[in-house]
Amino acid sequence: MKKLIATVLGVALSAGTVSAFASKEDRQNLTQCKADVKTYYGDKTRVRLRSIKRSGGESHMRLMVNPKGGENTLVVCSVGRDGVTSLADRDGVALAPMSDEQKVSLVN
Repeated sequence: MKKLIATVLGVALSAGTVSAFASKEDRQNLTQCKADVKTYYGDKTRVRLRSIKRSGGESHMRLMVNPKGGENTLVVCSVGRDGVTSLADRDGVALAPMSDEQKVSLVN
């Protein structure tokens, strides 16, 4: 009986440890995704986590983004196995920050 209790306790503790590591990784991924969103939309952007889905070693975080003076929009931040993040809108169109050379100006 003591062996059974010790085994059950050991399995329960090891399962708790695995979930603690997973949540730490999710927090790190969320921090990176928020930084990427703020780079794209601006520093005064408000970002809230809606959901996390994991598949094939990748995490897909659905974020509700509210740029200052703008309306809410849904952004999906995907984090690959290698830790590389990518942003897309709700329709799957990639969001990438533009360099000064890519920006178009109508003022001469």
